[in-house]
Amino acid sequence: MGHSIHDKTLDAKKARILINALIDCARAGVRSSFSIKEMICGISLYLECGKFNRENWRTYHRLSDAAKQIRDAGDKDWKRHVTFEHARPINVMYRMLLDERATLTLVRAAIIIGEYPPVLITVAEELRMAKLGFMHDGVPEQRYAHIPISGFSLRSEVAAAKPLRTGGG
Repeated sequence: MGHSIHDKTLDAKKARILINALIDCARAGVRSSFSIKEMICGISLYLECGKFNRENWRTYHRLSDAAKQIRDAGDKDWKRHVTFEHARPINVMYRMLLDERATLTLVRAAIIIGEYPPVLITVAEELRMAKLGFMHDGVPEQRYAHIPISGFSLRSEVAAAKPLRTGGG
């Protein structure tokens, strides 16, 4: 969570608007949908990268060791072998928002979404994760236990510095 929702920038304002919309949806008991997933994805990218569009995979800093090897090998088709994966699945994030809807605040929602930023992993790693039953569920540390990662923690450094309520990974 390197970027604040409290900045005075237009993107920070957009993040606050989208988070408040998600809070309203959760409080109303709205089921997960394509538009809700896209809002969560965009907010997640903003909190980590400072923008709402997909990060440049060539320079993205949160990637598995195998994805880094593929990216750095120089193969012109390297992007076919990697995928952008949310360490905490989007449906789990929304389930957490629904679970906390009675007391959900702007800051808490931002923490839920930004606590585990996306990771670039190989397609093979994603398939193995699915075979282990972690495609759409699970605590990030368990989901990624079989994937060698160096140079960063799955949990956002900003979130790791703050004590949080437990639950949902």
